[in-house]
Amino acid sequence: MTSSVATTISSSYPKIREYQGKTVLVKYGGAAMENEQTKHLVCEEVAALASLSVPVVVVHGGGKEISRMMERVGLIPHFIDGLRVTDPEAMRITEMVLSGTVNSDLVSRITRSGSPALGLSGRDGRMLEARRLVGKNGEDLGQTGEVVATNTAPIMAALSGEHVPVISPVGESSSGEPLNLNADYAAAAIAGALRVESCVFLTDVAGVKKNGEVQPSLSRLEIEQLIADGTISGGMIPKVQCALRALEAGCSRAIICDASRPLIISAALSGNPGSGTTISR
Repeated sequence: MTSSVATTISSSYPKIREYQGKTVLVKYGGAAMENEQTKHLVCEEVAALASLSVPVVVVHGGGKEISRMMERVGLIPHFIDGLRVTDPEAMRITEMVLSGTVNSDLVSRITRSGSPALGLSGRDGRMLEARRLVGKNGEDLGQTGEVVATNTAPIMAALSGEHVPVISPVGESSSGEPLNLNADYAAAAIAGALRVESCVFLTDVAGVKKNGEVQPSLSRLEIEQLIADGTISGGMIPKVQCALRALEAGCSRAIICDASRPLIISAALSGNPGSGTTISR
């Protein structure tokens, strides 16, 4: 049954028909996951797009939930240059939260919105093979990792069964050690390996800003210049870097946009004005 949201998407964003049968990846995490209404909007739209024959892959984060759980059991989250230091106890909590609590919640929400979803960890089928990451000055980050290889078979199996794959960013080393991955970088690796049509990074800002204005589109050179002069800073740097990584790996284009806006994924995919910042090859 086509939902009312799907009907609204079809009438308001007719260009979505061009995405039927073309895989789209949605990265959802960070502060954008903290608001219940935003979470409802995102999951409802993902389900609606899937019902319109747009294959959607979701990669999620959950860093704030991990930190809350660590503090609940008396552990203090530790970061170096924005990267979580993941000791064995922190890794156990990370995997429990990401592949358990957060993943199951998103799967349930998408399924209840009308399209069956399937929860996957980056460890399933050795989807995300990773290695330990060290800090820029050689610091030991424990079981924090970076993706070195991607196996898309589990994702394709879920899509072929008409399920929405919902992936937690937990990878595995060649020896079987679980590794905590940055969700943006995991999304970029998966988007490139799948050669998705578009990769949508949902965040808590309207896009990349310059002089207070959201830039509708940016090239690699422009991004490098904006990072160099400090216009792009903080948490936006990994977003744009991951967008570029996804493009290098085979994704057609990446869009950074505000998760709280209703039907923002459809608006961004349709190229509507004011729907974030598009970075393309």
